[in-house]
Amino acid sequence: MVAGIRDVARLAGVSTATVTRALRDELSVTDATKAKVREAARRLDYVPSAAARALSRGRSNLLGLFVPDITNPFYAQVAQGLEDRAAQARYHCVIASSHLNPERERHLLTSFQDGTLAGLAATTVGTDERFTAALGATQGPLVLVDRRPRGIKAPLVRTDNRKVTRGAIGELLDMGHQRVAMISGPRDFDTACQRLSGFRLAYRDAGLGLPDEYIRHGHLGEEGGFRAMNELLALDPRPTAVFCFNNLVTVGALKAIRQAGLRIPTDISLLAFDDMTLFPLVEPPISAIDQPAYEMGRCAADLLLRMLDGEQGLGDVVLPAKMIIRGSMAPPGAPPNPTPPDGSRAVPSSRRADTEQPAGRN
Repeated sequence: MVAGIRDVARLAGVSTATVTRALRDELSVTDATKAKVREAARRLDYVPSAAARALSRGRSNLLGLFVPDITNPFYAQVAQGLEDRAAQARYHCVIASSHLNPERERHLLTSFQDGTLAGLAATTVGTDERFTAALGATQGPLVLVDRRPRGIKAPLVRTDNRKVTRGAIGELLDMGHQRVAMISGPRDFDTACQRLSGFRLAYRDAGLGLPDEYIRHGHLGEEGGFRAMNELLALDPRPTAVFCFNNLVTVGALKAIRQAGLRIPTDISLLAFDDMTLFPLVEPPISAIDQPAYEMGRCAADLLLRMLDGEQGLGDVVLPAKMIIRGSMAPPGAPPNPTPPDGSRAVPSSRRADTEQPAGRN
């Protein structure tokens, strides 16, 4: 039978609270009592729980994950990766979503600053000075995932946004598209800036001009994608292909295309940043840039655990992404071509040269 804390307390002749304080090595317990408790624990082969061991080191065994929208499959996969890596180290996870609301984000962050978390991994929407100051004042290890708020110095786990976007848009231009539009995210998101930079570089590589009206800024979620796509479809001439900032924006854009009675890819090609499990299942299957969301979560947890073990000076980690070409991309005016179950193909993010460093720890 495995000994518990009550068995140790009974053998040592003290309370369970004293056992806990003694194993934490608290000053309120005399050296003689500590020795008695430790001897009782040794004789009984008592092993404290993961939580108790963490408390004895002066910290909790909880890691936090802060995301804008847990319903987004990308963040759900990040959460799964972080949770799995944390469990290997006997840590538990607390996950909170701001639902893309900066005010809610500030309140959640405040609640995380009471010392209950050993470390925090965060993807944020907040960009105002109050939020940045609060995030910078976070106690304990902090790791950023996907993007970095301005002014925050912490390790960041991200993908090569600019490089993979440059290569993906290059694929569309190589197919003969000269009017490729982009539904971009908020201008103050560094991910939106990086993807837009890659978009512009691909146009430059092809020696083409890029009309400003083919770029729609500041859109998130299905509603944002739906609204922006309707604006693009009203242009004359309208784009022959559209690149969407993320997966949920793509879902909204797809809805607008369907409602307009247009055919994919004959009338318009569609490309998403961030894959979804449903994208290969629609007709035609949706092409996407696939970020390794699960690995990003595992990596964030690994960085937090290394920081908790005392490592300092950890830098950013850049993971490779890949483009998956499916039936939603074709040359302008091409007739629908049913995609067989194994008809997608992956294109490495290194298709076109860029100035970013190879994936790995910087």
